[in-house]
Amino acid sequence: MPTTTAVSIPALAVALCAWQKGAPVAPVATALQPRMLAPMYRLVAGSVAAEVQAAVQLVNTVADRLRRLKRAYGEWRTFEPGPYFDLTPAQVTLLTRVTERVATVHVVFYVDALLPAFQETQAYAARFVPHFGSVEHSDMVITTLASQWRRMLAVVEGVHHDLRHDIDFLALNAAAEEQERWTAARRQSGSSNDPPWCEAAGQRLPSLTLSIEFPLPAFRQPGRKRRLQRTWQRRFGFSANIDADA
Repeated sequence: MPTTTAVSIPALAVALCAWQKGAPVAPVATALQPRMLAPMYRLVAGSVAAEVQAAVQLVNTVADRLRRLKRAYGEWRTFEPGPYFDLTPAQVTLLTRVTERVATVHVVFYVDALLPAFQETQAYAARFVPHFGSVEHSDMVITTLASQWRRMLAVVEGVHHDLRHDIDFLALNAAAEEQERWTAARRQSGSSNDPPWCEAAGQRLPSLTLSIEFPLPAFRQPGRKRRLQRTWQRRFGFSANIDADA
């Protein structure tokens, strides 16, 4: 059984390319099923237009949380994404990535994994193994999955279209970043005869992955006191009485 669940369209594309060769696809994680989600993340399957509208609202909600995090982050001694984003520990692991660097914080939120169209595509692939049974059955499975894949892309592309002039969304849009993460894996497969998820790595895949980067609060930056000591000494020629940190 696969050990990881894809949480973005580029990641799902890689998983489906492997599925095409016989590797199983991880089912939708229990933690991401609608009944397990807070109401703000709970979307209902419907027409493409209805899912686009619901996804736009979801993206705006997550984007607002990410923007406000710039100010809120420093209020936490140790930031806890679960309470902040209203997620359980399992959901935090799947949907977010928080990376503290020397002087900045990088936060990613994987919105794709919450879309009904994404979960339906993933769940369908998890139920079937390609090239199992008759040729007709295998062709039917791949054809059905390709239809679901295209519908999923239509939803995400519809969201991008509706938000194409939204400066806040454009500033947080991490689709290119997420695509780049999976480019090497996608290069390992792909030809003109492959199904849509295995097409050449140069093909751009849409995603609603969002990310933000902002300065790490000064009191959390490693070596801050040492830097202050050096600055003080350069300016005034002697060391300030500042306790050095680790």
